[in-house]
Amino acid sequence: MQYFVAPRGHRRVLFPCTTLAAALATAFAVAGPLVTPEAKAQTAASQAAVAYSISAGPLEGALTAFAKTSGVLLAYQPELVRGLASPGVQGNLPPARALSTLLVGTGLQAVVADNGTWTLRRVPDAAPIAPSAAGNALPEVRVTAQVARDGSTEGTQSYTAAGPSRSATGLPFTLRETPQSVTVMTRQRMDDFHLETLSDVLTQTPGVTVSKQGDMTTFNVRGSTVNLKVDGNRLLSSGWGWNSHIMYSADDMAEIDRIEVLKGSSGLMNGDGSYGGTVNLIRKRPTHEFQASVKAGVGSWDSYRADADISGPLNEAGTLRGRLVAAHKDADSFRDRQHNRNTTLYGTLEADLTPDTLLGVGLTYKERTLRGAGGTTPIQAFSGTGEPVERMRRSFNIGASWAGYDQESLGLFARLEHRFAGGWTAKLQLARDTVETPEFLIGYLRYALPGQVQYNRYTDIDDRNGSISLDVQGPFQLFGRTHDLLLGAGSARARTTLLRGSSANTTLTDVGIDYADGGAGIPQRDWNSLSYSNDLFSRKNRYVYAAGRFSLADPVKLIAGARLSDYDQKDVTDIGWYNYSMRERSVLTPYAGLIVDVAPNVSVYGSYASIFQPQSAKDAAESTLPPEEGTTYELGAKGEFFNKRLNASLAYFWMRTNNTAEEVGSTPSGDSIYRAVDGAKRRGYELELSGELARGWQAQGSYVLNSSDLDSASTTPKHQFKLGSSYHIGSGPLQNLTVGGGARWQSAISTSRGSATLRQDAYWLFDLMGRYQVNRHLSINLNVDNVFDKKYYSGVTDFTSQGLFYTWGMPRSVNLSARYDF
Repeated sequence: MQYFVAPRGHRRVLFPCTTLAAALATAFAVAGPLVTPEAKAQTAASQAAVAYSISAGPLEGALTAFAKTSGVLLAYQPELVRGLASPGVQGNLPPARALSTLLVGTGLQAVVADNGTWTLRRVPDAAPIAPSAAGNALPEVRVTAQVARDGSTEGTQSYTAAGPSRSATGLPFTLRETPQSVTVMTRQRMDDFHLETLSDVLTQTPGVTVSKQGDMTTFNVRGSTVNLKVDGNRLLSSGWGWNSHIMYSADDMAEIDRIEVLKGSSGLMNGDGSYGGTVNLIRKRPTHEFQASVKAGVGSWDSYRADADISGPLNEAGTLRGRLVAAHKDADSFRDRQHNRNTTLYGTLEADLTPDTLLGVGLTYKERTLRGAGGTTPIQAFSGTGEPVERMRRSFNIGASWAGYDQESLGLFARLEHRFAGGWTAKLQLARDTVETPEFLIGYLRYALPGQVQYNRYTDIDDRNGSISLDVQGPFQLFGRTHDLLLGAGSARARTTLLRGSSANTTLTDVGIDYADGGAGIPQRDWNSLSYSNDLFSRKNRYVYAAGRFSLADPVKLIAGARLSDYDQKDVTDIGWYNYSMRERSVLTPYAGLIVDVAPNVSVYGSYASIFQPQSAKDAAESTLPPEEGTTYELGAKGEFFNKRLNASLAYFWMRTNNTAEEVGSTPSGDSIYRAVDGAKRRGYELELSGELARGWQAQGSYVLNSSDLDSASTTPKHQFKLGSSYHIGSGPLQNLTVGGGARWQSAISTSRGSATLRQDAYWLFDLMGRYQVNRHLSINLNVDNVFDKKYYSGVTDFTSQGLFYTWGMPRSVNLSARYDF
């Protein structure tokens, strides 16, 4: 099969051909007068200088952008470019020189045929191209003009990102150019291992610990919680655990192209927030050529799912493009009587208003239903006085069958991008997310000794997140060298309002149920008899920032920047202990990094990053602790191998935090009392690789060591190993088969109160995957998670005077699905 990249946009056309000449003739016949004059103009086009602005990224996208800009008809075999990355090209250059720049480091070169067509081939000392079984026969030709993808991983079939990432500094750096640890979960990685929700993806993500507390999921990196973003727009969390646990972690990933996880402090990009890391979800974008797929699957616990994804140009010129993604899942759980249903609709449009101006708009609509909810309370292991409670089965559910919620969310976004002369660009982004939960009913077994039932009802829960940002960036000359500068400003805010109703506990004896039977027998009550509190949670963040990459010498780059932030928080409830009004002004969070290229594909680096986080923890005098300050220092080395198809990194980090809240007791009413700890330290190592180890063999793996001098760190594993790998069999009777597997290991976790200790020893989990390509359109996928059905706690919790609690991890599960690509 050979690709022909036409200079202007055309719909994708597939032709069976026997020779290159026949392929060209057929393509010209179909494209008609649009293509033929361009083919005749190849010689002239190859001489005239053209202005290029093609970012670093996947080679295939760079080549199609080159063809569109230059007017060159470019032909190549897809196997040549699969998984390769291009450094991009900027400036006013002849097409020959521009293409040569795009191919640097790929092991490929361009040759011009007699008929004016440009073709790609390996350089003489590179591995030879395997001859076709039919000699020069070409089974099909694709005529296309897709623009470059800015870091997109869709269609790369890779477990690593070849394109740029802006997660660390806002500037478009490759992973090797970024002086911090960044992990990318690609679309292929998610598809291969059946990772459907944000929780699923981060469970497999190197360096991330996913802890469960009943129905609540917490993401931790380097011993601290993470910040969440979508397309770089901040999602500020507001409200308590019982409200925030119903947001984001269970979101479907159908519309997501990749997830980038920045490790360590991120004050330059976030201002305030957690110093563990930042998770940035990046949506799929419309494509310049038509593509569509449908997928259906069935799995354990009566799980049924269907997906559809269609994308392509909406006008003949290709200046208007659209994409529509839909997904629906209906499933029970390994927990008794728990059922969930999720629906996701995602639509987006992109329009080229001018050759240099792009407008993108879109929305994501989601519905989620959960029944049999246990809330944020896990299963009890020890009472508040240290008496042990009999361990329950994995399917044990403390929640009532009727407990749960119906939820709707709507995310709207818009993006306006413009390219100026001299390589400068500007981007304006707006985003608004709303999550509405009309009613959240809770009924669960709270204590085993003595046995009690807890009732709560939350109504009119309204969560809103909004942000606006403006970034301007581009190159400039100083002291005879080219440098890059980024200037930005923006604002983000979140607001949650709700009515919170609660009642006194009821004993198990009063309702006539036994603890060992779970929450099935919990009766509903008269909800109108509850007293209600009108609660408000509000967060605001305003900022300006600047960052630059300065070329000190050919192999030495300095990245430096700073952010100035204003922060406001206001929480109003009827519980005095949880009322806050916090305000911070002109908080400076600096950033610095130094990168030295010690070889063409290897760099060493050092970085300094900071962040601050206002906190609601209070001391014994009910005074709010001052903002927590987190600083991350990191030293490491990064390499790109096999023509940038494989990324590897080694990092040593240490983190110092001041004003860290550490629990020291509780009030008579059971609320926690904290003290501020200065000089708390975390340190560790991270070793990670991702990408193609050999032709057809993809892998992503890591070993992480996290060490902390905080007592609370015992609930986070000190050691962690993760590996996901797949191999596509390229020849023989099994040539259409891809097989793979995953392994996860973590060291022991525990929590204690008095003489009671709840511990989960170190454990391994193993996963398997397989995919059979029936034909060019149809594939069958099989996934088995936790193959050996390991029993383990996915989280252990200390609820102060209430006792110690545990949450079971998921048992073995099986999923079978079929996908059809049009």
